[in-house]
Amino acid sequence: MPPSFERELEVAERAARAAGEIIAGHYAKGPIAVETKADESPVTIADKQASAAIAEILRAEFPGDAILDEEQPDDAARLAAERVWIVDPLDGTRDFVARTGQFSVHVALAVAGEAVVGVMYQPVAQALFAARQGGGAWRNGERIHVSDRRSDLRIGVSRMVVNPRLARFLADAGLDRHVVPMGASTRHGAIAAGELDATIILSGDFQWDTAAPEVVIREAGGMLTDGDGLPFRYNLREVAHPRGSIVSNGACHAQLVELLQRHL
Repeated sequence: MPPSFERELEVAERAARAAGEIIAGHYAKGPIAVETKADESPVTIADKQASAAIAEILRAEFPGDAILDEEQPDDAARLAAERVWIVDPLDGTRDFVARTGQFSVHVALAVAGEAVVGVMYQPVAQALFAARQGGGAWRNGERIHVSDRRSDLRIGVSRMVVNPRLARFLADAGLDRHVVPMGASTRHGAIAAGELDATIILSGDFQWDTAAPEVVIREAGGMLTDGDGLPFRYNLREVAHPRGSIVSNGACHAQLVELLQRHL
């Protein structure tokens, strides 16, 4: 029988909640000091402490597994590992700093390059999105499913970073009429729950941004691919997704891929 990944999902949920508790504690205190990383993205003590908490739990439970974490130095030894945890301890640091409340913790497991367990936890909303391969998608213990819309699409866009190329694409494709500004991977959760229909990311997308959402979206009946409609592989040496990503309810996915080609 294929592995069920039930234990891995339980541990991922526990790790995400532990990180979320740390983040929520910092959030409750008000404004926080911000550092700027080499890639000019922000990082805070909340990111770093959440990362440490997740790593402690994962290493205690699965000492033989590798970890790829946005906030930790990349260890090339992971490339030889069959099982790799892919972590974004605070997806949406800009939203955290701006105090929108729309940010998440990502904990995912990839096996032989395929994402098979995914958890997204939103500390402010206390919303836990969880999925394992073949097990369906769940929000706080209730089954969720994507929408079936093919027109009048509700498109999630970043509320913090305006991408001119994406804005042009949405306008050219006539998709800008129903855009919904929303923070970071809260858009992915909304798609999985049928509250949005799609989101498109053309830059700044990495393995830790998509691994956990991909499992949840897929198990909810949707799709998450690169901008060409091709599936992602994980634990690659290059951590960025150079062709961006399209996340959708599945029903409109081929349409979005076709429309996007001239802009890539």
